[in-house]
Amino acid sequence: MASQIEKDSTGSVRGGNLRPELITIIPGQNYRDMNSEETKAHVAWLRQSIQTEGVKDPIDVIFSDGKWYLAPGGGECRLTAAQQLRGDGWDGYIPCFQVKGGEVYLLKRSILRNTGLAPTLLELGKVLQQLIDLGQPVEEVVKCVPPSITTDPAKALRVAKKALDLNAAPLAVKEAVKHGKDGVKLSEPAAVKIARQNPIDPEPAIEKEVQRAKAAGKTTATRPKGEGVA
Repeated sequence: MASQIEKDSTGSVRGGNLRPELITIIPGQNYRDMNSEETKAHVAWLRQSIQTEGVKDPIDVIFSDGKWYLAPGGGECRLTAAQQLRGDGWDGYIPCFQVKGGEVYLLKRSILRNTGLAPTLLELGKVLQQLIDLGQPVEEVVKCVPPSITTDPAKALRVAKKALDLNAAPLAVKEAVKHGKDGVKLSEPAAVKIARQNPIDPEPAIEKEVQRAKAAGKTTATRPKGEGVA
């Protein structure tokens, strides 16, 4: 018999099971781009897995004003898949952990516990910048690279710097990564290079890389090997 998680006033973590429709997802709270093709494919895979095996890894939830909310980075892909299945008649529950703490704690927790679909550089840059905006020192923020990307501290530092640079890139660069230009998407490494070298007007550089990829019959413009410094 599934039990609803009780409100915990001690600041500890308490587990239990909830119906997926009882948990509200706050739009835009998650650093994950839920509209990307990679994320949609991941959610579709989760739907198949949940249908046969249920939800194995608990999601993080917050109890506030008598309602349950998904915690920042608490497992939106799993919850979305379960909610979609529920709409199709799936009659299961989701194991949950009730978490408490400030926004900084919850954001750091969500990143460092990521062992599933690794965040893209754009997604990672977004959440790292959120932590900086919340007053966290840069030298601490750059340590928040999840194990799903790397467990090597030196590599994690390089990844964090690239992610922050891409987050600060002009909109044209980000759009070329997300949606492409003239049928060609810009790879994240190529986007970082363009953003660093062309912080004011990246359009000519984007066009150059797009045309080079099209000439080679490719749909993704990648940074040529040997270019740039990691």
